[in-house]
Amino acid sequence: LLAVGFFGIGDLVTTTVGLRLSGIVEAGPLVGPLIDRYGVGSLFALKSLALAASYGIWQLVPSPHRVGVPLGLAVLGIVVTGWNTVIVSTVLFS
Repeated sequence: LLAVGFFGIGDLVTTTVGLRLSGIVEAGPLVGPLIDRYGVGSLFALKSLALAASYGIWQLVPSPHRVGVPLGLAVLGIVVTGWNTVIVSTVLFS
């Protein structure tokens, strides 16, 4: 739930909000050009693919090691969502 909540939803929402503000751009070398060309929907597609691939990997890795897959996504999601929140807050409250 944390992986989906932060990596899937939190990053998507904070990125979408940030991109609507003047002066904020997507810095990711893969995601940035895709968003420029296809819009924020491409981020949703990439997130869906990443979560589906992670689920597949989770099924293949034996227990107890497979806990690392959602744990890694959750940590990454928390960091990225937090970073996005700081950036959006800086623009909104400056």
